[in-house]
Amino acid sequence: MIKCFFHAFLSLSLIMIQTSIIPSLPIFSGFFDIILIVVLFLSLMCSNSILIIGIILVGFFMDSLSDAPLGLYTVTYIWIFILIQFLKRFIHRGNIIFLPCISAFSVTMENSFLFFSFFVRYGRDAISIEDIVFAGKQSVWAFFVIPISIVLIHGVHSFCDKLDSKGIL
Repeated sequence: MIKCFFHAFLSLSLIMIQTSIIPSLPIFSGFFDIILIVVLFLSLMCSNSILIIGIILVGFFMDSLSDAPLGLYTVTYIWIFILIQFLKRFIHRGNIIFLPCISAFSVTMENSFLFFSFFVRYGRDAISIEDIVFAGKQSVWAFFVIPISIVLIHGVHSFCDKLDSKGIL
């Protein structure tokens, strides 16, 4: 039960940070979607298919709070979840290069969906070279930041497991 509260609190906290704090700080103007940290953590650490409901809810909240095209976050998060579930069958999740690569790929995938939606709506002139360079910078940020964040979250998650097994709270 503690784990459920932990995941809900973590998701809501990151959603608030993503939508209210990060846009107002100039140093983080080129930062990636930090909700991907939760999506990747849940996809990597849990194999329960019921988690897709939680991922859909997180995507729905992000779609509701952002200026992005409707359904962008939900569809992206679902595809990332499916991709990681598929890759976990062939690659050990403890592989040292897997986590940074899948982190960068997830950000690239999200930006690709965004570019595709702009292309469909506005044509090819809506996407500039600067946008592609910006997406590349986000992928580099993700390559380094997401793995560290997932290791930290995993530590807190393990602590919650210990509390849950002892019956505390």
